Amino acid sequence: MRKASSTAVNMVDKAYWGVFQIPSLFALVNAVYKNHAKENVKSEDQKLLERFHSMFMENGLELHGDKRHRFLWISNRLIELRVAFMENLSSDPGFMWKERELEGIVTETLQALPIHPSTNQKGIKLKKPNITMVLTRCHIAETRKEVFLRSQNIFPDNLEIFNEAVILRDESARLLGFSSYAAQKSRHKMITSPHNVDQLLDELYNHLQPLAQKELEMLQQLKGGDRENADHSSSPLYLWDFDYYHDRLLQEKYNTNHELIAEYFPAEVTVQRMLKAFETIFSLSITPIEVTKAQVWHSNVRVFSVRDEELAFLGFLYLDIYPREGKYNHAANFNIYPSYTVGKQKQPVATALVCNVSQPSLDKPALLQHRELITIFHELGHSIHDLLGRSKYAIFHGHRTAADFVEAPSQLLEYWCWIPQCLQMLSCHYSYVSDTQWPFTIVQPPKEIPKDMVHSLIAAKGVNQGILTLRQLAFSKFDLQIHCPCSHDLIKSMRTGEVYNSLLQKMTLLRGPENRVDWGNGHVTTSHYMWGQEANYYSYLYTRILAADMWLSNFHSNPMGRDAGLRYRKMILAPGGSQNEMTTLKEFLGRSPTLDAYLRNLGARE
Repeated sequence: MRKASSTAVNMVDKAYWGVFQIPSLFALVNAVYKNHAKENVKSEDQKLLERFHSMFMENGLELHGDKRHRFLWISNRLIELRVAFMENLSSDPGFMWKERELEGIVTETLQALPIHPSTNQKGIKLKKPNITMVLTRCHIAETRKEVFLRSQNIFPDNLEIFNEAVILRDESARLLGFSSYAAQKSRHKMITSPHNVDQLLDELYNHLQPLAQKELEMLQQLKGGDRENADHSSSPLYLWDFDYYHDRLLQEKYNTNHELIAEYFPAEVTVQRMLKAFETIFSLSITPIEVTKAQVWHSNVRVFSVRDEELAFLGFLYLDIYPREGKYNHAANFNIYPSYTVGKQKQPVATALVCNVSQPSLDKPALLQHRELITIFHELGHSIHDLLGRSKYAIFHGHRTAADFVEAPSQLLEYWCWIPQCLQMLSCHYSYVSDTQWPFTIVQPPKEIPKDMVHSLIAAKGVNQGILTLRQLAFSKFDLQIHCPCSHDLIKSMRTGEVYNSLLQKMTLLRGPENRVDWGNGHVTTSHYMWGQEANYYSYLYTRILAADMWLSNFHSNPMGRDAGLRYRKMILAPGGSQNEMTTLKEFLGRSPTLDAYLRNLGARE
């Protein structure tokens, strides 16, 4: 099924882009474009015309002869490379087998790990939830190091595919007359040049370095206090140490026990309450509906009907949150069917949230870590953007905005995961919903998460945000560097894995193994740079800047306020990509966006 789907995707993509490679059709669009260049037409119609004209131009319709043939070959080859890359990401990454050296991982988790039939060793699946669990919990540094390095070397076939893709992207952009692939893509964004992106990243780096240095020193002191690292001055912090000591710091200084906190967020109950929160904020009605096995792709998938406050039907929301063999490894929202206008009728939306949250254990239901709570809230933000989109054309529906604005609405919604009122509303200790009987000697915990636990969680929000943000900045710098080389020869000779590792170590101040940079290729273990955020990874940081500004100026004083939610829904969510995003944002804020709110949120500014 997966192979057939990949083949179909390849065919559909080639057919779609083939439409924008027909000279006779381009002649018609070009004539309309020139005739209407100075006319005062409706903004969305004009934007559609400009988009189509640009798509023809960027498909090489003004190229001729050998250049045209070469460009067409590259376009088709890039689709083939993307499909192959994504197929590899969907393959089995394998296990790391350990007999011991897993101290620190809770007994229930250890018992749930598979056992090798020959060696009796425990198996750690090299997927994100398992990797994170070991890096966060395991006391044994060598085990953490081994898991980290193995995780950076899964899907080895993707390296050659990736390198070929970035070389061909650069060549195709230069054939079209652009200085780089990043320069080509910036034409359709809020930040309109790679140079401006680089300036933004440098400005963030300068603000965050002093904060990150203080955080690093605190983590080194914590590591130095361990018996095996008695002389902390000789105990540098490695990339595989960060998650472990970050978690230790949260527990020891802030009394933030994420395992205990998770007990108050059983997945089934919490997700239902999340949907209730969205109903309140955006004046919606979200109700579960019964479906047959033929109407969903797996029995775990749940379907909801979404209506607005006047009960007008908006669309369907699919939730697929539990991991399983062969499933997409990360968290994302996929629009299955967009909305658009036919006459006076809006077509209903179908959108799917796909995650991989913690599995149920032997005696507990699936419990959400707070980070998983944030992830689901974030991805539901994309779902809501889809469901509330009111554009005329499908190409501008919902999240189909400028590439460096797409994440802002979802990142805004993450702020609700730090509001005491919201956290208590989402919580219900699993013992009140589980069939498990508690021993009579144990006092049953309170039903709602206790206020002191919430306050300790919120107090710890800013911990190590300097280092964590610089990690994202490193990924952004890498993306910009490979998609904006000084020359084509430079990208042809670039060792992308070494560039990636070098930036990660330099920006975060965390060391790699033996101060080398040839230890892995983490950039090919994710789809970001291949399909989704190529020449756009900086947007994760830029949209956080925008989200912080929108939060502080509109929601901070009354997070569950209906008026603010409706204003935001009408001005930001409903238009989708049908309006100029910067113009719309300035109207919403009443001014141009600034860095101030984001830096305050990170703790880099008072």
